[in-house]
Amino acid sequence: MQFSRLRSMVLMTFLGTLWIGLGRTAEQPERPTAQVGAHSVAITEALLKARPDWRQRLLADDLRVTALYARYAGEAVCLLAYDVCEMTRREIPPLQNAVARALKMRPACVHVFCSHTHSSSMDDTQHDAQTLAALSVAAARQARERAVPVDSVRFLRVDTGKQFNINRRTTHGPLGTWCLMQSRGCVDNGQTVDGTQWVRDKLTAYGATREDVASFTGPLAATRANDPCLDLVLFPQVDGGYAGGLVRFTAHPVICSAGYWKPNLGRDYPGPLCDRLAREFGCPILFLQGPCGDHRARHRQVGLAERDRIGQGLANALLARSAQMSTFPFDRLEHGCRTVQCPLRQAVPDSEEEAARLARQAGERLEQVPPGADQLRQRKDLAEQRSFYRNAAQVLAGASYLTRDEAENRSAPLTVSHIAFGRVHLLNFPGELFSTVTTGLEEAAEGPTVVVSFADGVAGYLVPHDDLIQGGYESTWALFAPESIAALRTTALELLHATD
Repeated sequence: MQFSRLRSMVLMTFLGTLWIGLGRTAEQPERPTAQVGAHSVAITEALLKARPDWRQRLLADDLRVTALYARYAGEAVCLLAYDVCEMTRREIPPLQNAVARALKMRPACVHVFCSHTHSSSMDDTQHDAQTLAALSVAAARQARERAVPVDSVRFLRVDTGKQFNINRRTTHGPLGTWCLMQSRGCVDNGQTVDGTQWVRDKLTAYGATREDVASFTGPLAATRANDPCLDLVLFPQVDGGYAGGLVRFTAHPVICSAGYWKPNLGRDYPGPLCDRLAREFGCPILFLQGPCGDHRARHRQVGLAERDRIGQGLANALLARSAQMSTFPFDRLEHGCRTVQCPLRQAVPDSEEEAARLARQAGERLEQVPPGADQLRQRKDLAEQRSFYRNAAQVLAGASYLTRDEAENRSAPLTVSHIAFGRVHLLNFPGELFSTVTTGLEEAAEGPTVVVSFADGVAGYLVPHDDLIQGGYESTWALFAPESIAALRTTALELLHATD
């Protein structure tokens, strides 16, 4: 009798507990848990297979691909960050397809980013595609296998001022706009950059007389507003530690450029930056390049010591403020892409032959300009025209930024993509983007927005209208009409607003 009563009490207690649990589940369904993993693999051999002559170069550090895999509630994305200068848009689909097949996901959810290091490959002739794809698949698979539960996203933005980067374009003056490409001849005291001697050298190359060059006095300063934001995104594991992270900064990695320093292979400042953060947080860190078309690192010299000063300085700036990171719930993973049909500039010739002819004509006109300080602006404009047509001839011959069909149709599809990790947004642009295009986008969403360039293939410099008419080096590689650049920005805003 007592045993029967005890059994009834136990049964009633169990049923009551079950009923309460079911009630709570109905009222507050359990949120799924996100999974994040990351892994890094060396890819130097993919370049050396295609270019065995590069084995004679100094290996400053191994080039790498770092993968980050994330999934949540049936959605998954894979980000691949490469230590290469750039990849053309036709190189991206084979990599996306290979990784997508291995991970059983849609190719559109695989995103390729380039650090733009100038000590690595420039196009598809400079790496072995099969080797690169195999290494990418290996990194992506390991990232997926290492995926662990993550229920939040941490974000930190540091304003670095003018300490580590600078907008390299000068203000618009009597000689037009100049692009201060490197530190040679510049005085950098942490306040300004005087590119006078660099411009004198360019004027000499344009055929100016000694008297003209001597009469050009400085300082010529790159004083435009820079993009000082240094962004860090971390994915903390539920059980402690971090599963992976992303860091974004805006500046050309040219401190160890093979063209400015010595023949070498290396990651430039993103290398020591990511390595230091990986050690501190115990997880692989992907480097994402900001809109750096008009930005360079604020370096005083070239070489490994200066590379480390910039890279370690950026890492220190983040670590000193790591306690100020904001935390957001990882309660969604949303992904979207939109393609914009972008017309070419009217100045782009219709054929390689026409481009070569126009380049010769500009060169002939340049030779006919008489000496004199009052002719320097004309010389600069003609020299930039000649460079533009020479570059256009290369592109129309099938190199780099356009396919033959795109060149014939005088337009190309450029894609903007958006990823939301909870309330933290990534907004990804193709090409070498100017910071003036993305001004204000960081505040366009309810949560933090990280603006990235060199995503999913490069389309040359994406130069807005005002900067295009002012000239400068970048305009000589700008193929797309200014209205195309404005349309890309509008599309980015639409993607952000679609998820808020």
